[in-house]
Order: sequence, then C-alpha cells, then structure tokens
Amino acid sequence: MSWKLVLLDEVSKVLPDAPLQGSDIRVELPTASYALPAGEKLGALTFAFDVSARGFVEGYDAPADVDAAGVVGEAPSDPTAQLAPPLVYGGDAAWLKYAVETRVKADVGVPLPYVALSANGDVRVLLADYHRHPQRMNARAALKEDAPSLRLPLLTSSLDALGVGDAIAFQARGELSVTATLDWTDVYTSNLQTLTKLLSASTLLSFEAKAGATVSAKVKVTDDYAVIFSRPEAGRVRVQVKKAVAREAGVTAALHVEARLTDPAALVTQVERVLEGLLSVPLGTFESLLTKLEAHALSENETKVLRIILDRLGFQELEVNLTALRARWDKLRADTRARIQALAESKFEAGFRYEYLRLKEQTALLSAVCTDAQARALHPLLVTGRMDSATQRMQADGLTLEQCLLKEVNKESNAWGFSLKLGTWALGGSDTRELTQVVQRNSLEKEAPQRISFLGVRSYTGALLTPYSHWTADFKADMAEHRKSPTVADFDLGLYLLLRHDARKQGDDDLRQAVDEAIIWGALDDAEEEEVLKRIRAAAAGQAFETRVELKLDNRTLRDVITHAADPDAPSAFARALGRALPWYAVPCRDRPAVRESIYAPLWKSYLEQNWSAADAARTAAASLKNNPLVGRFAHTEGQLGDGMLTFAEVIQKNPGTVSKWRDLRAGLLDLRNNEQRSPAVFNGAFKALSQSWAQSFHLKATGAFFLELAARGGNGLATVERTFTVTVPGAGTNLVFSKSRA
Repeated sequence: MSWKLVLLDEVSKVLPDAPLQGSDIRVELPTASYALPAGEKLGALTFAFDVSARGFVEGYDAPADVDAAGVVGEAPSDPTAQLAPPLVYGGDAAWLKYAVETRVKADVGVPLPYVALSANGDVRVLLADYHRHPQRMNARAALKEDAPSLRLPLLTSSLDALGVGDAIAFQARGELSVTATLDWTDVYTSNLQTLTKLLSASTLLSFEAKAGATVSAKVKVTDDYAVIFSRPEAGRVRVQVKKAVAREAGVTAALHVEARLTDPAALVTQVERVLEGLLSVPLGTFESLLTKLEAHALSENETKVLRIILDRLGFQELEVNLTALRARWDKLRADTRARIQALAESKFEAGFRYEYLRLKEQTALLSAVCTDAQARALHPLLVTGRMDSATQRMQADGLTLEQCLLKEVNKESNAWGFSLKLGTWALGGSDTRELTQVVQRNSLEKEAPQRISFLGVRSYTGALLTPYSHWTADFKADMAEHRKSPTVADFDLGLYLLLRHDARKQGDDDLRQAVDEAIIWGALDDAEEEEVLKRIRAAAAGQAFETRVELKLDNRTLRDVITHAADPDAPSAFARALGRALPWYAVPCRDRPAVRESIYAPLWKSYLEQNWSAADAARTAAASLKNNPLVGRFAHTEGQLGDGMLTFAEVIQKNPGTVSKWRDLRAGLLDLRNNEQRSPAVFNGAFKALSQSWAQSFHLKATGAFFLELAARGGNGLATVERTFTVTVPGAGTNLVFSKSRA
C-alpha cells in the first residue's frame, strides 16, 4: 500500500513550470491534496494518518539546496574521514522529496519505541520519499510522474519499489538500543567511592579483578534519529541511521541514557572479590570467625583479627550482639551487590552519554550496503529502533559496515576515564592537544535552542627518558538540556587524568615510582606503601606488569577547584604540589611525597616568584638544603646540574616554562570562575590555558596534586574524587585494584 497525491492540477500550480535545475521548490501541501491509507500496522504499532497530518514537497538539484534530513548532500572532501550522504549531488541528478507526518500508537500493553515531540503527548513521526529525476525534467512533469504511488518508509514492501538513486527515510524521536561489553577493570575506573564508602574513613580498599572478566549491558538512548534506505545500484540497498534535528521547537528534555546489565547473575564472582577486599581476608576466613564467635571458640589471635575486620567495616560495637552482627553482615553483602551493579550501569551510562553528546548532527550512527533480502530483514528492526538486534543481524549476515558508531562496544576498547570509545575520540600521536566543539539544535528553526559539548584531550605517548610512559588529560564540558542562550553555568564539567606505564618487567625502583605516583594522587597513603608493594610483587612473581593511576573530578568537585583557585594561598598550594610531584628517589628526603612536600615546597614557592634559571636553582637548592637533617649529603647532589631528571634543578631544566604554565593554569581556572554568565566561547581560551600544564608528566602529576588540595577545601571534600591505582599482570590474568576511602 502507498500514499498518493490528488488534485494534481491544484498542486502543480505551486510548482514552477520549469526544469528542476535552478528551481526553488519548498511547498506545504494542504490536507486535501494527498490521500493516505487509513492506518498501517508494523508489529504492535499502528501508524494513524488523519486530518492533522502535514505534508510538503521539496526539491534538490545543487549544494545550495540544503536537505535538513541529511539524505541529499555533497560528497565529503575526505571520504576516508567522513561518510558520504546516501544521495550525493553530481552529474544530472535532481530529487523531489515528498514528506508527511503521522501519529503512532501501540497495542495495549506494548510500550512505544518513540516519544512525544510536543507537550500534548502527541507521538509523531516523519516519513519521506525521495525520487530522482534528470535536472532538465520539468518540475510539474516530475510531480505528475511521482504522484500516483508514493512510497511509505514504514512498509518493508516499499524497498522493492526503490529505483536507483531513490531513497526513503523515517524520522522519529525514539529509543535507540545497543549492547556494550566492558572489562570489569574498566568499570572500576569510575565511581569506586560507592564501594569505599562501605569502609571506615581513610581505609584502603584493594581487591583482585581477573583479566578477561567482562560485563555486558543494554544501553538505551532517547534522541531524534532518521533511518534511511537508498539504492546506489540495482540489487543493492544502502542502510543508514543518522542523528537528526527535531522537527518541532521547544524540545528541551535532557538526553536520557539508561543501562541495564544483561546478566546480573554474573555479579556473583565480583561481589565475592570486592567483599574480600572490604574484609581484607578471604570470605571463608571471615565466615569461620563469625561461627567461632557464636560458639565462643575464638582464640586470642583470632579475636584480634576479627576486631580489625569489624573496625574496617565500622561494626566494632556489634561484637557483643551476634544477631545484629549477622544482620549487618547480610545487609553488607546485599548492599555490595547492589552497589557493584549500580557502579557498572553508571559506567555504561556515563561513558555512552559522554560519547553520544559529541556526535554532530546528521552523523551516521550506522551505515552498510546490503542485498534486497538483507534490507528487508533489517527494515522492521531499524524502524522500531532496535539497533542492537540490527547490528547482530548484520554481523550474522557477514555485512561489511561502512560506519558503525552504535556498535557493540567491547572490552578491547580500554575504556578508561569518561569514554566508552563509542566513536572516534581515542586520539593518537606522540603529542595531541585538541578541543572539539559539537553544537546540537533541538529544531529546524534558525534560532533554535542548542545543546553544546566540548571535549578537550591532551595526551602524550613516550619520551626519550620515559619510553614506556603515557599520560592523558581529558577535559569535558557538556550540557544536559538545550538552552536558547547557553552560558558557562549551564555546563556539566569534568576532568580525568591518567598516568600509565606499559606492561614490562619492572625493577624495584620502577615499581616504587609507580606506587609513589598513586600516593601523590591520593589513591594510597604513605603508610600503605609496603603493603601494596608486597601484594604487587606477589601477583607479578617476576612477570611483566602494567600500572596506571587515574584521577577523576566530577562537576561539583571541579567547580570547587575552580572556586578555590582564587584563594590567596593558591601559589603556595601549587608549590606544595610541585614538591609532592618530584620524582621518587631512595634517599630520606625524596622517598615520601609528604616529606618532599615539606622540604621542597619553599624552594618551589621562591622559584615561582623569581623564575630562576636551572643553574641558579641548583645553587639555591644546595645552599638552602645543606642543613636539613633529612637531606644530609644529598644537598651536594642537589647542587649538581646534569642531564637527568633527579634533582630539583634538573626537573626545572627538563620541564621548561613551569612558571608560565602555572600562571596559565590559574588564569584558565579563573576564566571559568569569573565568566559563569558568559558565552561558552570561554572554554576555548580556558582549555588552551589549562592544557599547558598537561604537556609533561611532571606538570600533570603536580596539577593532579594541586587540584586535590583545592578540592579538599570544598563542601564535598575528597569523598567524591575518584582515585584508582590499578596493576595488571597480563601473564597471570590478574588485575589488582586499589583505592582509598575518604571523608
């Protein structure tokens, strides 16, 4: 069944009596001018055409004719970097587009895959049919040829009627669903404080996450999208799913992303491992201690062990009330399971939202060329938004995907930080600095409200002195809702910092340096260093291993940092951070971040004020430190200026511009603080200023330490700051995860 235009003489009058080439065709159709079927069923959905339906005709023959749906357009300048639209200008081709809106309803008890675009709850979709003609063809003649039988994109049978160079499109605001799979270690890079909160303050949480253990979730996102079927050649159909601009003004709802684990039963092993991390002993040992407590059969040593565990959990007062202790333990088990599930689902949701907000309008989420039979099988899946089922079907049919951003995200994506690596945001190269801005409108109106996203990445891979090191600073600023005139205050901010060392056999000094970095960023405390070193050595057993330290500040915490960047003692705080960030070395004045801070902060403070040369720094350090008992004979070494990166002066020499970078860092923070009500253009200058301090690992370490001190001054303290230290031993299939509970 199809729809058709009637009253052709009346409709023809509003089209030019001239060739399609050069004609400007933008015509709204009165209701009486088209005939629509009474209703069409697609599974449990009914598409109802009624007197409220709106129709229109548009013509395209040259790039100046812009198709808001993105079906017709220019070929990209770089086809390897950007996908071409389904129908491309060129040669003698011109198109007439016939479009109509329709309402959708579902059978009783069946949820709609679409959502309302208007306040009255009317669920509407847009159907469009593109007919190709020669440019020299008369517009009225083309209309007469097309009018008797226009194709309905919601009908699978319409695919058979597609001519070469034709297309049909279906646009709706609906729910797209995909499947994502992550390694559990990637999950534990965010929101780990939900688990550390189960412990007493300042308690170390450490547990083992087996390499290769994965978790999957179905992720759903609600947005405007278009499904397009076009015919590039006989016997072939190109299938595309694109982000689309809403056709009605006033849609300001926040982007909704929802994730649900596909197999919650897979949590069992993770719950056991995390519980053992909370207890610091095997589950069996704790259960045995409880049983002996109930039987009054604990030895003196076992009593001490049990009390240590109860202190960790904050259960110490329950030792004399066995019933209450059992009840609290059962509740802890249930809470742990619920928190791990919520942690995993929030990781999927946050990562997917982070990526999706940065996809530009008309970005092709999915594109493939298939046979007619394959297109017929995919059609009902795509029209109802079941992207996961469609991609699974494509994989089963062995289709080559031209593009697939809504693909199954797998564990090999190394999805740390904010990103699930859904799109192409994993920037490579030895030194990368890039700020990407994406503007999404919520309607076709010229002054439509916007939703803007910024992604700023500064990354570095390898260096002459640190060939196995990588570091990344990932800055985000995005909006949950559309705004007419957005300001900086409307943005949700975040910062993710990563220090990583490749998997290799590492000496004891390398290992201590990695653990030291974790202490600098507060994932551990000085007091836990030996315990952590012991666990790593036991897990590695002489094999190669990788380490990474991650620090993440959410919107509330980063805004606390921005606020306190104006504190009068901010330069002193940064000097303390520079002292903490100095490289670890096996002498009393350099083997603990807290000691380095106390000894070297005054030097760094003077350096920031006077900007010494490296030679002056060496002389000053030797003279200032010679009488410090913790420095001792190392003061002589501090007076030397070689080509390494050991002494205070050598660090200055190897990290030039520290003073100017500090000034830029603070200026960037103050820009964000002082311009809350200004245009988002502020982010461009602020990111450029901030990223100066992320070009070297030393400056990145110091920035992280500085931000932690400022964050601690805010109302949230450090409780919401994510700090994770992970050690991966590929040969043993082991990941050790460490984090610290904070008040």
